[in-house]
Amino acid sequence: MSSKIGVYICECGPNIADNIDIDEVIEKISSSEQYKNQQLIIKRYKLLCSNEGKEFLEKEINDNELTHLVIAACSPRDHDTTFINICKKTKLNPYLYKMVNIREQCAWIIPDKQKATEKAINYIKSAINRVLHQSKLIEKSLDSNPNVLVIGGGITGMETALSLASDKRKVYIIERDSQLGGNVRFFKALLPQQKTNTDLIEKKIAAVNKHDNIEIFTESILEKSVGFFGNFEVTIRNVNDDQKGNELVVGAIVVATGFSLMPIDKLKKFNYSNKDNVFSALEIENMIKEKGKILLTSGKVPKSVGLIHCVGREERGYCSRICCNYMLKIIGYLLEQSGDIKIKDFYKDLCLPHKNDQEFLDEIKKKKADFIRYTDISIKGNHITYKDIKGTKKESDVEMIILAPAMVPAKGTEELAEQLNIPLHETEFFQEAHHQLNPVGTSIEGIYIAGGCHGPKGISDSMFQAKAVSGKIVTQLIPGKKLVPEVKVSEILPEFCMGCKTCMDVCCYGSITYDHDKGICVVNEAICRGCGNCVGSCPSGAIRAKHFTTGQIYQEVKEAIIGSVKSFMKK
Repeated sequence: MSSKIGVYICECGPNIADNIDIDEVIEKISSSEQYKNQQLIIKRYKLLCSNEGKEFLEKEINDNELTHLVIAACSPRDHDTTFINICKKTKLNPYLYKMVNIREQCAWIIPDKQKATEKAINYIKSAINRVLHQSKLIEKSLDSNPNVLVIGGGITGMETALSLASDKRKVYIIERDSQLGGNVRFFKALLPQQKTNTDLIEKKIAAVNKHDNIEIFTESILEKSVGFFGNFEVTIRNVNDDQKGNELVVGAIVVATGFSLMPIDKLKKFNYSNKDNVFSALEIENMIKEKGKILLTSGKVPKSVGLIHCVGREERGYCSRICCNYMLKIIGYLLEQSGDIKIKDFYKDLCLPHKNDQEFLDEIKKKKADFIRYTDISIKGNHITYKDIKGTKKESDVEMIILAPAMVPAKGTEELAEQLNIPLHETEFFQEAHHQLNPVGTSIEGIYIAGGCHGPKGISDSMFQAKAVSGKIVTQLIPGKKLVPEVKVSEILPEFCMGCKTCMDVCCYGSITYDHDKGICVVNEAICRGCGNCVGSCPSGAIRAKHFTTGQIYQEVKEAIIGSVKSFMKK
């Protein structure tokens, strides 16, 4: 039986119709000798993406019993999914359809209407040639597990768990430490402009502990994870007992491991010993919570304090964003404690990203504190040497020094990235899928990142990300609903595979494994996302991408080149 190809040209209002002679396109393609062995139905419509246009297209496919479909319209980025969904309502396999862009690539960029028309004809012929060589692909649905594993029991992990847990969804939290709360549990109070206090943290810890659908594994780490979105098999191990572990099946994994502070002893410019009164800001927070005051190692109240911002910023290559705010908070503690303490705040740049931060700074500046902008600084014991903004070298002696070290990835980040097969950013934090379009996703579908493990951020931003992750999971991993994995995946032809494992090295999804019995590599189609890395890297040409085979692409390009040559010869 000959193919029955439907070609439908969208006028797109005046966008295409005014710049391309659609009647000429229809006449030239309809009368082409190269389609004499196929049945060709070619029509125009004013706006195919409209409700009326969708109904028209669905009726055309059914009434004409089309075997293939070509849509000449706008960019596939705009409406490719629209037309695929129309195909799914009919008997036409959606992978026997091809969309060609004659708006952005012809009508909008070629001022000469005749030339734009000729190019549109070439593009449509290329699409017809390609669609005739496309194959049916069948979508398969898979059962999914709605439960979620959250790695990290800090404020981000707890917020994520509380947002997700329900009667139909269980959440498992694994925490390396012996208790929940993360770094925030060391704080006496949050920033004044956040309009809340650490009672919030205590309430969340209590809520997590009481929740019937949240299970907590403290002093535990992830040992192994295999699988794909909807079905991850994970193994949890107790850090104090190698024999004590748990195996779980979850549908999604959220990484919320938080951050650590850069070890100051690695910085040559900061020389001090344990007997010197030099503390990190987090140590001061802990001191205030335990003792109620900021005290010297002798137990006395300091008469003078120097606070130094941006410690390790040059070495790390980024700003930690929240240091300035919490250093201002510590200044507030000192001034509340005693109005006689001489305070010197050494800053290189002030980062105040939120709308209420400037007001907080102004309030602190009204009090007794000396703000000094430096270009270079070092300490030896409690002696500070610095260059001010004018380049003048100066010195200062204080009884106590408080440092704001750079925020760095939490312990075990690199190992966790390797276990989950997700990449790290050059800063060594976890890499998001896309900075703007998918800031909480990763290269592996079903694995998400939130909070300080993604990069330096405060409590508010971490909780926002926790909500964003929860929203993605709730809308994509629905209890009782089956998942449809990508069908345009790679496949390995066993007769050509040499078992060199090159494809395994370049696969960023971990979808290729080695079959030791057969000596070849095998693609797990449930995990593969069809990126094509393996296709390009295979030295024996044993791998091909479904829907993007060499033959299909050749037919499309061949017709485009023939059309271009014919147009050139007419000149």
